[in-house]
Amino acid sequence: MKKNWVENSFLIMLLISLSGCGFKGNPAPYPAMPDDKPLVKNMQALPGGDAVLIKWIFQDKKGLINHIIIESSQAGQPGQECKNCPRIYAKIGQIQTKEGTAANRDQRELSFSDTSAVKGKIYIYRLMLCEENGNCSESSAAEINFQ
Repeated sequence: MKKNWVENSFLIMLLISLSGCGFKGNPAPYPAMPDDKPLVKNMQALPGGDAVLIKWIFQDKKGLINHIIIESSQAGQPGQECKNCPRIYAKIGQIQTKEGTAANRDQRELSFSDTSAVKGKIYIYRLMLCEENGNCSESSAAEINFQ
């Protein structure tokens, strides 16, 4: 009698475990995560006398960014530029973005002036958004034929 009960309970457990398998429907993607990353919009490099003015609109909703590093790379001279060549960027400046107030997280215009630019060259500028822990990510780029 005990042997039948053990066999029956084994069969019942097997049937229960097998009934849970099978096709339940097509997989559905997870919903998109909200994009709360810092945002850089409308980055421009403009001639400004003997310097290049780099300006952009910046918004950091969560206050993650501690500073922005501005980097530049020379693309050559007009007519001799290398569009597909690997770029070597050099740090030319840094802007602190954290000032401790929530109002600074709102959209605001930031700018930087590159006084080391030489007329007659093509420059590419990029922004590196850096957190307090040192993690930086590339954000935007702008090109100018500085005349």
